[in-house]
Amino acid sequence: MNEEENIPEKQQTENSPQTDDPLVPGEIHAESKKDPATTEIAQTENMEVHHHPDIHHKKKKWKEYFLEFAMIFLAVTMGFFAEQIREHHAEKQRLNNYFASMVLDIQSNITALDSAISENSKMVSKYDTIVKSFLNSGDTINRTAFARHMGAIWYRGFINRNETFEQMKSSGSLRYIDDFKILTAIMQYVRATNFAEFRTERFELKYYTDYFLPTIYKNYDLPCKFFLDSAYTNNRKFISTLNNHIDILKGRDAENFKQDVGGALMLRLERLRVSLAAYKIAKYHCNSLKQLLDEYLQ
Repeated sequence: MNEEENIPEKQQTENSPQTDDPLVPGEIHAESKKDPATTEIAQTENMEVHHHPDIHHKKKKWKEYFLEFAMIFLAVTMGFFAEQIREHHAEKQRLNNYFASMVLDIQSNITALDSAISENSKMVSKYDTIVKSFLNSGDTINRTAFARHMGAIWYRGFINRNETFEQMKSSGSLRYIDDFKILTAIMQYVRATNFAEFRTERFELKYYTDYFLPTIYKNYDLPCKFFLDSAYTNNRKFISTLNNHIDILKGRDAENFKQDVGGALMLRLERLRVSLAAYKIAKYHCNSLKQLLDEYLQ
């Protein structure tokens, strides 16, 4: 009986898994008893833990705040000065370009003024001689000879070229001129050339077209009128056909001719002399400013 009872116990021992640790009766192996949730918690605890930085900074001293402020202020100030230097350099280059362009305008004005001064001086000399001849002409006037001597009449004015100055004024570039002598010369130049142009348009031209030219045409007969136009006087073949034309004024007709044409010529002389003075003043200021700008650009 005892051997039979021991057989099941022996078989149970043989069928049991072999372990290094002896099984204690009445206990269950710890590994078979583990809960999955517990295992996951343990694995999480074994992982690397990242600590958050401490956001509570230590209180800085006033010297550190002052140093930071000084560095920021210095950086902003240096940036401001760098921008100012860059802008000043750009404006300096732009000013040089304006001055170079203004020199071209001045040279163009000098050429126009030289032409106006030369032609108007010739007219002053001729008209002055003609007016004085009326004093010794007696009671007769050879109108054909007078028209031939008078020749073609014309108007030579002055048109001011000031595009560069107007562009500088509209763009505000005049404020970058730090040379007071140049700035003063520019103002005098602008005043003189504008006045010369005003004399041309509002003073001489108006008188020439409204009074002088109509008076001369009214007192000439048809053949004499051809001598007033350079298109005909330059045509020698045509002018030669007028050589036999004779037109003598006497008495009252001669006196009226002297009064009308002589008076128109004297007023024309007065206008020409005033314009000539304005042209010469403008040319003087043109040359003065051009010399200053040439020295500056060099």
